[in-house]
This record gives sequence, structure tokens and C-alpha cells, in this order.
Amino acid sequence: MASDVGAVPRLVILLERAASAPEAAAALRYAATAAAMDVAVEVHAVSAAAVALLRRGHGDAAWQTAIADLLALDVQLYACPHALAAQGMQPADLRDGVTGVRGAASLLAAGLAPGGRFMVF
Repeated sequence: MASDVGAVPRLVILLERAASAPEAAAALRYAATAAAMDVAVEVHAVSAAAVALLRRGHGDAAWQTAIADLLALDVQLYACPHALAAQGMQPADLRDGVTGVRGAASLLAAGLAPGGRFMVF
């Protein structure tokens, strides 16, 4: 792997086991903290349960505020296409602000690039 010297720091957070908003709250705190430290942050929902957290209208006011705060910090939110299909959802079902749908290759490329790091929740 190439050296990380001079690389732009990037944190790729995987929501894999977090199946509810309370379980995902720690991931969102880390994402917001890293973004506030000028780290580029991507949050990838890679399980069907995690993708459901990004469904339009999902969650209470606290969850909606936490997502809005991430978006204000330019955190990118992605849904896995396989998890989206497993949940029976289409990209149009995702809340406003979700950056897009990205598969494993894109996720790995971001995290394995110089300066990239992974966290799994």
C-alpha cells in the first residue's frame, strides 16, 4: 500500500451491525467528530437493517437532527445496493441528503486509499 504521508484523511464508517437509531448513535458521533476535525467522512449502510435507518421519514426528531447535523458537516451517506434490495427499497426511498448508492468496490477503494481508515458499527 502507498504511504499515507501527505494524504487527505478519510474515515469510512460501516453501519453493519447497527440495526436501530440508538445502536447507530455512536457511529454518528464519531462521524460528526471526525468531520469537525476536517476529516472527510463517509458513512455506508451495508446491511438491510442499516439501510432502513436511511429511509425517508425514518426515526424520531433526535435521529432526524443527528442526520441533519452530519449533512451540515458534509458527511457523505451511502446505501449498499444489495442491502437496499434486501430491504425492498429503491434509491427514491432514501431520505434527502443521502449521497447515493455505492457497492463494495467503491467502499473499499475509499477506505484503502492513502489516508483512509475504517470503523465498523
